[in-house]
Amino acid sequence: MEYENLYTYLGYGVIILLIILIINTITHKTKKESFMGIFEDTAEDKDKDINEEDNTTKELNTYLKTIQDSTNTAIKQMKLEQNRDMWEKLIVAMEDNIEIVSLRSIAVLAEKMKKNPNDSNLAKVIERLNTFSEYKKTLKENMKYLDGLQ
Repeated sequence: MEYENLYTYLGYGVIILLIILIINTITHKTKKESFMGIFEDTAEDKDKDINEEDNTTKELNTYLKTIQDSTNTAIKQMKLEQNRDMWEKLIVAMEDNIEIVSLRSIAVLAEKMKKNPNDSNLAKVIERLNTFSEYKKTLKENMKYLDGLQ
């Protein structure tokens, strides 16, 4: 009986919430609809929109320039173009190391599963291996990025 009353009141609350949202949607129009400048403020709205677009474009250009500058600074600091071969060798070595760790873990996982298949450490080891696998994908993307540098 108590749950029926609870669900009834909950239903009333949802209905009231929907009615409030519908009323707000109908009554709170923020922009007048106009046709070919019939309303006086239409021209002002256009000017405001144009100024807002100009400001937005300026902000986006500023953000773009900032990001490009910081990227170029990082490339110079890391000497990616000069030491490209070393970076590629480092990426290959990291990938090889991840493969070795994965192969080593097979024996460890097999032993742990043999002793106790419900061991909570199994999930941790597998989770770590999956993290390495995801990182290996990142290394491949890094290699593609290096190949794209001129």
